[in-house]
Amino acid sequence: MILFLALTAAFGCAVFNGTAAIFEKIGAGKEKKATSSHPALLWRLRKNMSYLLGIALDLLAWLLTMFAVHNLALFVVQPIIACSVIVTVLIEHFVFKHRFTSKFMFSALIILAGLVLLALVSAPEKATSINQNFRWAVVLAPLALAFAGSLFSAIQKRYSTFILAAISGLAFGGVSIAGRSIRFSHPYIHILYNPLVLAIVAYGLVGILFFTIALQRASATAVNACMIACETLLPITIGMLFLGDHPQDNLWFIVILGVILTFSGTIFVALTTEKT
Repeated sequence: MILFLALTAAFGCAVFNGTAAIFEKIGAGKEKKATSSHPALLWRLRKNMSYLLGIALDLLAWLLTMFAVHNLALFVVQPIIACSVIVTVLIEHFVFKHRFTSKFMFSALIILAGLVLLALVSAPEKATSINQNFRWAVVLAPLALAFAGSLFSAIQKRYSTFILAAISGLAFGGVSIAGRSIRFSHPYIHILYNPLVLAIVAYGLVGILFFTIALQRASATAVNACMIACETLLPITIGMLFLGDHPQDNLWFIVILGVILTFSGTIFVALTTEKT
């Protein structure tokens, strides 16, 4: 039952994230393009209903993510969340009449095949305890991401847009890593004093700021795909190296194949859609 609920939560997160990207793109597009990483952009968007709806969907997705990562390995959760790019593409196609070809359907099948493989080796799983050095690295990483993002926000080049999208992906991936690293114990009020909780908030703010700036400069599908790529690969790697994630019967070759299929299909969706 827990496995089913956790998988459902991960898929729900993908739907909410993919839809949120559209609303945030609409809202961000109505504001003057940001030339720096100053959070005043988010303040100006506080009365933009489209943007606020996107943020609300992201918050719902965040809650689902916390449940999913506490009960499944990150190499299962993150590829499912990566499917949000398909949701974004479908909305852009049916609502905004963006075209996609048969290549999109082929990419979707590749992603589906990868997810099926990951589902076959998934099982309810809790993270192992982490050492203090790794814990503080997770807590302090948002500062490094914020600094890097502030540098590239001032560069008005196309490559900087996708670097900002990548930074936002690393930040959102940090949310999953920090969430999986938290240990819940009675009384639960102690969770409010946990530095990892503050890190989750910091990761979220850094991620949404640079994701919004990137959305102002490129299509939602392209930005979302770049963000998703980093959001997917970082937690999977960290989960396997430091958090004790492992598949049933140690079938790592199925995990690797599933991740490759899901990740490559996601990137191919973005590239083919952006081209058309």
